[in-house]
Amino acid sequence: MPALSNDTESWPDFWPDRLGEDAAGWPGTWNGRDGRFPSSDLESYYVMDDFSDYEYAVGIETDGPHSGFGVYYPSPEEDPTMGGLGLQTQIRLFQWANILAEDAMFIIYRITNKSEKDQTRLFFSQIVDYGLGQDEQDDNATYDPFLDVVYGWDSDGLADPTNPGESRYELGYAGFAFLESPANDANGLDDDQDGIVDESRFLENYLVLTSQEEIDTYVAANYDAAQFELFYGESYDQRPAYKAGIWYTSDENLDWVGFKDNNNNGIWDIGEPLNNDVGADGLGPFDLNYPGPDAGEGDGIPTNGEPNYNELDVDESDQIGLTGFDLNTRPFYESGDNLRDDTWLFTRIAATLFSNPDYEEPSTVVANEPFILFTSGEVELFSENKVDAKSTDFFSTAWIFGNDEGDFFKNRKTVQNIYNSDYNFAQPPIMPTLTAVTGDEQVVLSWDTLSVNSFDRFLQDFDFEGYKLYKGTNNLLSDSRTISDVNGTPTFYQPIAQWDLDNDVSGTIRVLEGDAVYNLGSNTGLEFYYVDNDVTNGKLYYYALVAYDRGISSSGGDDPGIDPQENTFRISLNGAGAVVGTSINAAAVIPTTNPAGFVGGGTDSDLSKVTEGTGTGSASISVAVEELVDDTKLYEVVFSDSASDIGIQRVTTTYEIREVGSDALVSSTPFSSSSKIVDGFIINFDNDNPGNIIRNKTGWVANEGQENELFNEDPSELDGISTNWELAITPDRNGDLTNFVRTDHDYEVYFVNPEDSTYRPPLLFGAGFSRFDIPIFARNLITGKQADLFISDTDENGELNSGDVLFLAERDERNRVKYRFMITILDNGGTEDIAPSPGDKFRISTTRPFGRDDKFQFTMRKQTVDTELAKESLKDIFVAPNPYLGAASWERKSGSIGRGERKIEFFNLPKSATIRIFNVRGELVRTLQHNPNASNCTSNTEDKYDGSISWDLRSNDSEDIAYGIYFYHVEAPCIGEYVDKFAIIK
Repeated sequence: MPALSNDTESWPDFWPDRLGEDAAGWPGTWNGRDGRFPSSDLESYYVMDDFSDYEYAVGIETDGPHSGFGVYYPSPEEDPTMGGLGLQTQIRLFQWANILAEDAMFIIYRITNKSEKDQTRLFFSQIVDYGLGQDEQDDNATYDPFLDVVYGWDSDGLADPTNPGESRYELGYAGFAFLESPANDANGLDDDQDGIVDESRFLENYLVLTSQEEIDTYVAANYDAAQFELFYGESYDQRPAYKAGIWYTSDENLDWVGFKDNNNNGIWDIGEPLNNDVGADGLGPFDLNYPGPDAGEGDGIPTNGEPNYNELDVDESDQIGLTGFDLNTRPFYESGDNLRDDTWLFTRIAATLFSNPDYEEPSTVVANEPFILFTSGEVELFSENKVDAKSTDFFSTAWIFGNDEGDFFKNRKTVQNIYNSDYNFAQPPIMPTLTAVTGDEQVVLSWDTLSVNSFDRFLQDFDFEGYKLYKGTNNLLSDSRTISDVNGTPTFYQPIAQWDLDNDVSGTIRVLEGDAVYNLGSNTGLEFYYVDNDVTNGKLYYYALVAYDRGISSSGGDDPGIDPQENTFRISLNGAGAVVGTSINAAAVIPTTNPAGFVGGGTDSDLSKVTEGTGTGSASISVAVEELVDDTKLYEVVFSDSASDIGIQRVTTTYEIREVGSDALVSSTPFSSSSKIVDGFIINFDNDNPGNIIRNKTGWVANEGQENELFNEDPSELDGISTNWELAITPDRNGDLTNFVRTDHDYEVYFVNPEDSTYRPPLLFGAGFSRFDIPIFARNLITGKQADLFISDTDENGELNSGDVLFLAERDERNRVKYRFMITILDNGGTEDIAPSPGDKFRISTTRPFGRDDKFQFTMRKQTVDTELAKESLKDIFVAPNPYLGAASWERKSGSIGRGERKIEFFNLPKSATIRIFNVRGELVRTLQHNPNASNCTSNTEDKYDGSISWDLRSNDSEDIAYGIYFYHVEAPCIGEYVDKFAIIK
């Protein structure tokens, strides 16, 4: 079975071809063409050889040759049992799910001569028999030699049904493109006309040129610069190695670049871009499952296995191209024993070479099943034992499909772009892992944060942008694929929720070369859970969560840009319609009622304010997976923030969740409004914006420090305050913000006995403030430092009284005065002033984001069943649908795979119960056991906490029941009994 990149069960314990690497055999990781990761969304890999082909060996029975052509031993000394030509082929298949590339698949053959014999006259050929649909007598095919592509279509565009009872369906176009051929690196010719003679993907020796002048000299002596520019679309001095000013000449097309030495110390340091210098395993520090540095990583020297170098650079090969082609029919190729007759086949290859003087360009196939033959050769493939001789070469094609001819050739263009990029294509962020937990008429969905830090190696950028959550009632989510392109073809899914980074990327953009629109979001900020309350108990729902990136906008002209990429998803069903597997970002779940008396897990800790610190926000707990809740731990959440000085509002940057006295459960993570899931719960943060005045904690202070501490800017509303100075406190001067800087600090203004102390405002030239002594001081309650007060003496009487204004201020790092608040003592309308008494004070409180001084501490409570509450809830048991009218809403639609079982559901059952169903004659029809191993009498964390069970409308003898009225009796030990009825109607 071929190994699949998304199926670890298909991987061997180690990869035999990787035993020479630092991590011998690369156990536990993918063996990709480009390293320890898949280069495409799905990569398949397998190895085959012709060692068991004994057609030209000695027959055991006769001791004579099997063939009249004689005996051939590929490896008579090392392995005399080897048959065939002794060739081994590694085959890789690449496929991308991106809409632009989803209708193509690449096949790459890496062919090695494992024998002792040199093969001096080889042809690499591929024969393909392809038909469209079941009716193979009306297919057509033709060949475009300029694009090296053969393609076909059905005469009437319709295919006969695959299975009895199905309808005919529309067919598109299908074909094959020839991409990569073997090379000749020893004939002194520029076979591929790229301006380079005899380039090779297996060079070990090189010159190191360390200046652009040296590179200019070398290119002038060894390259055809004009032909190079024609082939690559840019001159050699626009290539990455030339721009970097250092070139290893074994990188013939100048596109390998080593690490960027930002500090010019001559070595790679953590944080410096590695570029292509990622080592033999292809992994860099930003890649998922990065195991650490390996051979060649960060050494500034190209290493086999690094991108854009040797084997991984298809342009470092002097390819001879397609040298022969045939388009014919299946009856012609399968006539007699043609395909098994070596002589016939070799003769056919020779006859269809372009160099054959008698070659005739094939005509279009009409109304028959097409057969195609791609050929490249002659080439040499020397024994693997021969030093400094080429023993390995490559051959690749692509399968291409399209809705019509235009779509087919658009996909051909995409195929060429991927090939030109060394089989690389823009890929979506790391796929998130979705967890879906059902509840009573709800589904709680949560996911991890891996996607956020995704590094796109194709774009060399951290380009994650957001998440989209899709929902459907079938496994393809086709009922949510409602966003169409300009042709009306459903193209994108409509999310039920979307979250994206709060940045400068938002809104819709044109994609698919202008044929469709993609929504990048509205700067909502990220979330990591979602509660779907739009569900019906007993009904199957399908969900998929995709992460997407921002793509690259077109720069104009011929540059199309790169469309945003998003994850794919997979939900597989068997023939009966049952879910048999999903991708990690998808789920299929059925919500159901909780058992009678159910009390969900949660916390009894007060999270309405921080346990310690000055942050003014709050938190709450959402339980996502009840079974994982742990009530033995004391949890703690701490935060970090941007540096906060006087008058500078801090910003919450990260959070961390840990068990007190233990390691972090969620290590330092960028702050968002909800945490990732930990021990079955999610923490929701209600973080305040900085610097807003908290009115119910601002004003004169009464009962300071007591439980009934009160604040009000009108002292008459408080007990124990004798002054009649009513205040108006604002963070600006009547809307004017000149010299005002908002702060998220709290302040206190307090009155003292003038005989003990007084305060005189500092001199502030040109501001027009009065300066006289007042028995008032102000201080910053966060820093503990004294703040300045400036007086606007509106009646110019040299005293502070009603109608006057105070400006609370502080100085910045350059000693400049910055106002915080304007405090107006409202005019009392001529009433006698009653000044504050010593000890009176008023406070200004502001909202403050979470920061390094803040923490929440809390414990959790597990789910449980309250027996007394369960007894009271027996009356809530019900059957749905009731009556059952031939079908239920949760049964599969007629167009789905498999109808699924007919069933009704019993809801709101106790944790464990026996349900007995009787007909109107009192005869027992069926007995159902609901969680028989659980107990209603005790609480057990291993119990299954659901309150429903389904019945397939069959008797105890597995016979379909008759229509009519049925009674059911629920017996629940330690809870009680309940009796009711339902109807089954035809």
